Amino acid sequence: MKSNCRETQEKVYRYLDSEMGPYRRWQVRRHLRRCPPCTDGFSFESSLKQRVQKGCVDDVPEELLTRIKAFLGQNGPTDTSVDPTAGGSDV
Repeated sequence: MKSNCRETQEKVYRYLDSEMGPYRRWQVRRHLRRCPPCTDGFSFESSLKQRVQKGCVDDVPEELLTRIKAFLGQNGPTDTSVDPTAGGSDV
């Protein structure tokens, strides 16, 4: 296995989860366009992730949602050092 294949395979889940910057995403896409074996592996992992997402959906009871909202309304976020809406970048 080539080292760039190994590097790409190590990045596949971060790519699928959109946990990398635009330049790194471009690097992964470029490699996948040029390497059919890695593309096959990527297609499998992507399909697997989609199936797991579809199959692992639970309905949260309305009572629990109400209790969580009330708790957060009273206490606020516990960790203000991290902005959960901020996206990380690998660039």
